[in-house]
Amino acid sequence: MEALGLKEFLENCEKLVIMGIGNEMKGDDGVGIYIVKEIAKRFGKDVNDINSEVIKISENIILLNCGTVPENFTDVLKRESPTHIIMVDAALMNEEIGTIKVINPEDIADVGFSTHALPLSIIVKYIKKSINTKIIVIGIEPKIIDFDKPLSDEVRRCADNFVEYLIKIINTIFC
Repeated sequence: MEALGLKEFLENCEKLVIMGIGNEMKGDDGVGIYIVKEIAKRFGKDVNDINSEVIKISENIILLNCGTVPENFTDVLKRESPTHIIMVDAALMNEEIGTIKVINPEDIADVGFSTHALPLSIIVKYIKKSINTKIIVIGIEPKIIDFDKPLSDEVRRCADNFVEYLIKIINTIFC
């Protein structure tokens, strides 16, 4: 996990937004949403909060359950004006199942993010033009993205490890 460089990315972070992206009804495509919900649970948010699209952990940490339309959250991002944004989504990268990688914004067009109304590359460009923020995109290689399938065990394990790692970093920065 250290190789992701999240600790370095989050240096000098004053306000963090984590965007979980994907379709929970398509197996591992819902991993971004799963991660956001797990982070919310670990910070003591109850089930009703977790079903919300905007989950405020604190004034400095906001989780967004974006589903397949992260572009619908640009107004929230403008209002909150985070210094740092982490986008998490399943990504077809031709890697081993559960592989977690940072995807450079310039390379987003070469990676398979199939369930979005707008390409992530366009959303990232729009956000960067709209607010002064740092953005990192985290891709997780899915096993299965078929309709009406649950998250695979392999991807869930990797997602749980990522959640633990991210929470440690968040606690170091904000607590």
